[in-house]
Amino acid sequence: MAGRLTGRIAVVTGGSAGIGQEIARRLAAEGADIAVADVDPADETRELVAETGQRFFSDKVDVSDEGAIQGFAARVRSEFGAADILVNNAAVVVLADFDDVTFAEWRRTFAVNVDGPFLTSKAFLPDLKESGSGRIINITSASYWTPPPPFVSYISAKGALNGFTSVLAANLAAHDITVNGVAASLVRTAAAEANTSEFFFEQTVRMQNIKRVQLPADVSGVVAFLASDDASFITGQIIVADGGGTRR
Repeated sequence: MAGRLTGRIAVVTGGSAGIGQEIARRLAAEGADIAVADVDPADETRELVAETGQRFFSDKVDVSDEGAIQGFAARVRSEFGAADILVNNAAVVVLADFDDVTFAEWRRTFAVNVDGPFLTSKAFLPDLKESGSGRIINITSASYWTPPPPFVSYISAKGALNGFTSVLAANLAAHDITVNGVAASLVRTAAAEANTSEFFFEQTVRMQNIKRVQLPADVSGVVAFLASDDASFITGQIIVADGGGTRR
């Protein structure tokens, strides 16, 4: 039985580990060929995609570098053809209160979390127009609505990404391109465990209706749905997938 994304090409930024890796694996399991842009090697993601039988391409790319992103887009076209799905997942998190965050940290957070989706969406726009069913999915954060103090630059950047998602959906609707966001909670990944105490995981679970820690698969399933034809009439939305921690 063919998957919902059979014959499509999906680009995932930040796909070498964590949430991005699981998104790449899930989209491949749904039938898409996968291209990953990341500053870190994506060998493990390559192995996971290979298990699905789908094609895989990756490149070392800083998403805040316009030239690097344009070059990556050209290489993806050469390798696979025009992309149908773009998942802007690459992110930088700085743990610092406003008193302590530096301007350099602030700018770097915005460069990756906001400039990155802008530049990547620009670079792949010709492909998405050609697709006829283009999808842009931005990974944002439910913490925007319940902001913990040490994330001032990260949450500010994710708020900007929410706004970008909304206005880009209006801009691209005429080209049959949908643009949506997925706002996750605190997701158990190796990076999160290295930078967050178990107490914070427990505290987050207490705030949720669903009493377990969120996993990368809880995000990738929503992304796969938004990437599919099942979501062809959904655009300009931020889907909050946080176990009910945010009730809007």
